[in-house]
Amino acid sequence: MATQPIDSAKGAAFLRLLREPTLHFFVLAAVALLVQRALVGDVHTIELGPALKADLLRRYQDQMGREPTPTEAEGVVANWKTEEVLYREALREKLDRDDPTVRNLLVGKMRERLLLQTPLSQPSEAELQEFLAQHRADYETPLLYEHEYVVFPKQDPGAEEQRKKYEQKLIAGATTASLGLRSTVANVNRERIEQEFGVEVADQIRTLPPGQWHEFETNDRLLLVKMNAIQGGLAPPPVLHEQLLAGVQLAKSQKAVEQATQLVMQRYHFEEKPR
Repeated sequence: MATQPIDSAKGAAFLRLLREPTLHFFVLAAVALLVQRALVGDVHTIELGPALKADLLRRYQDQMGREPTPTEAEGVVANWKTEEVLYREALREKLDRDDPTVRNLLVGKMRERLLLQTPLSQPSEAELQEFLAQHRADYETPLLYEHEYVVFPKQDPGAEEQRKKYEQKLIAGATTASLGLRSTVANVNRERIEQEFGVEVADQIRTLPPGQWHEFETNDRLLLVKMNAIQGGLAPPPVLHEQLLAGVQLAKSQKAVEQATQLVMQRYHFEEKPR
């Protein structure tokens, strides 16, 4: 009969324990863990199937140019196991969110995947020309006119005759140096030519065929001018075509990634919490 109060006390204590919130928490956690293992398996279990192992050894062979020895194969697999564990631990500790470098890398990889999922059409010639019209400044370098000229001041007696005499010799193949002529060689843009000779003469000089001497005249000077070369402008047609093709494809890729990203963002919503 003396044991009844003791048994009653144990029973009451047990009932109080069952009502403890802490016990409820651990029970629920244990149940959740069992359910997770039943559905997806043990989170600490990493599968290494034949296909993955074969891929690891193939990559080693591609890198080294030969098949691995049995010892090397074991080392490859062991190294993968180590890196896989560390990778999963890094994700578990959310290092991918705390490290800006890792975050940017993952964002970039996601954009690459979105791009791969979006087929891009080959641009037509009309698209290339329209793109060039919209972005011409990106593909055209400023024109530079390399030219040589000789000045005969109008106030000098016989300036016209002198110009005629030297022009014939220059056209015949002589050089200004061989004739003892003082000439100026310039490699400048259109604005500098206009400053030197005026707009009207500059427009004519810019259209000269290379290698030929021509007569020009300003208010106070008679000129002999030869265009040596014109640099800048658009690239040659085959090169320009490839440049435009790359530019259009890049623009299409950026637009496709933006559109795909917007679709992904629609799956999420943001909540701003008060401080």
